[in-house]
Amino acid sequence: MRDQIELLVRLREIDDQIDFHENNVSRLPLEVQEIARNLVAIRREIDQHQEKLAAVDKDLRQKERDLAVEQDKIKRSERRLMNIKNQKEYNALSRQVKLGKKVVGEIEDAILEFMSQTETLKRNLDRRQTEYAGLEQGLKQKKAAAEEATREAKVALASLNADKAKIADALEPEYLKRYQVVKKALGNAVAEMDKGTCTACHMAVPPQLNIRILKQEELIFCPSCQRILYVKAENIPNSNKIDS
Repeated sequence: MRDQIELLVRLREIDDQIDFHENNVSRLPLEVQEIARNLVAIRREIDQHQEKLAAVDKDLRQKERDLAVEQDKIKRSERRLMNIKNQKEYNALSRQVKLGKKVVGEIEDAILEFMSQTETLKRNLDRRQTEYAGLEQGLKQKKAAAEEATREAKVALASLNADKAKIADALEPEYLKRYQVVKKALGNAVAEMDKGTCTACHMAVPPQLNIRILKQEELIFCPSCQRILYVKAENIPNSNKIDS
């Protein structure tokens, strides 16, 4: 019986390693996909910033042209003022010059606002482009690491599954079936008993079961979680040890 218990323990160890490698194989592509999604989101933001920057720059250029037109109008009006003799015409043109200067002030304020927006957009664009470049490099590295880890995992899994098949062949069918049923339900079918406690569910094992587990003459299941219980060889008193 002890050899069967040892095989079950070894089977659990192999299954743990298989689970580890399979989780890595499935996890790494998800991490790559997450980085790729972030890249797409940042690329979209960059495109939006560039479009908005182009729009603001277009408005800025238009305002600069408007300013030049208004300033030219004011200069022409001021030259005309010097030659007008009629007071009524002079007053009307003066009001026109004053209104023009007000318009110029408003255009200058708009230009300053557009320039401020441009500076902010450029800073944000530079920051996102730097972030994008870093993520792009990280994606290349993560892809390479995922591919290498996947190759290594496949090699390890081939060896582990071969070992698992050998152990399954050496196990009593009823023990293997019970192991598989519990593993499917709980993810781990074998648990160590340490100091009278199941290390999987952390519940105390009744004393009578404790004694039977130490004898290694039968499979004992935790009454709380139904896992197969075992005790490490070094923790079995000499009086309880039996020959293989």
